[in-house]
Amino acid sequence: MRKILFPTDFSDAANNAFLYALNLAKELEAELYVLNTYMQPVLSSSHAGQPEMVPEIYQTHELHQFENFKKYSIILNRLADDNGLNGVPIRYLFEEGTVVSNVLTVINKENIQLIVLGTNRASGIMNKIFGSNTLGVIRGVKIPVLSVPLEAKYRGIEEILFTTLFRDEDEAALKQIVIMAEKFRVRVKCIHVHKQSNLDTIGLAEKWTKLYPQSNLEFVFLEMDQSVEFTLNKYIEENRVDLLCVVKRNRNFLERIFSTSMSNKLRTHTNTATLVLQEGNDPGTF
Repeated sequence: MRKILFPTDFSDAANNAFLYALNLAKELEAELYVLNTYMQPVLSSSHAGQPEMVPEIYQTHELHQFENFKKYSIILNRLADDNGLNGVPIRYLFEEGTVVSNVLTVINKENIQLIVLGTNRASGIMNKIFGSNTLGVIRGVKIPVLSVPLEAKYRGIEEILFTTLFRDEDEAALKQIVIMAEKFRVRVKCIHVHKQSNLDTIGLAEKWTKLYPQSNLEFVFLEMDQSVEFTLNKYIEENRVDLLCVVKRNRNFLERIFSTSMSNKLRTHTNTATLVLQEGNDPGTF
């Protein structure tokens, strides 16, 4: 059975992503792992002049966090029931440490194939808990990561958009996207933003068409308008896109794709979930 990991802070953005993750798990016949993490407070042995109280403070803090975990786990179960998704197998995990370190541990221990994270991009930045952690998880793991904005509601997947530079390094990622698209019986639009036409790009598009003759591949070439991000945003606003797929390349690319450009006053696809895959021969399978 496939396994999906869903780290949560029980915020509104995370709860929305939980429903998205549940729907995906149902479609993919997967098991959902819900992970909540907490950090112990940093105290000195001479805290408040009573070092013997430090262990008690730690224990009290952990107990409080665990009680919250139990309370919100009940809420998530109720969400699943209310949305007719109580048939999806769910496992709850409560761990001490950072989000990134615990995610890496669970991936290795449970053989996770996909991570789903809730984000809040409406104001141009992600929410407090998952702002740095989302990028940290994306950069740190070797499996696909799905970022679900607060405003993105699961309505089924009918249109998948794969933004690509049409490089050989993107071919393995395309293969995984095609496999996923076949499960949902939908098309994959390979989109490329360019300053001018490039024969090499057209040649690789033809190669991909021959590699996947039975797949519903479509190629969209857009002339750059102001910037790559602005051009993509404009296309997404004008067309239905249920899932935006990108290949992880570098930190600046990820930050641009997940944030708003204040100079252009862009609103970065706040209604669209974004799947980030690894670059190269092993983009991750799901």
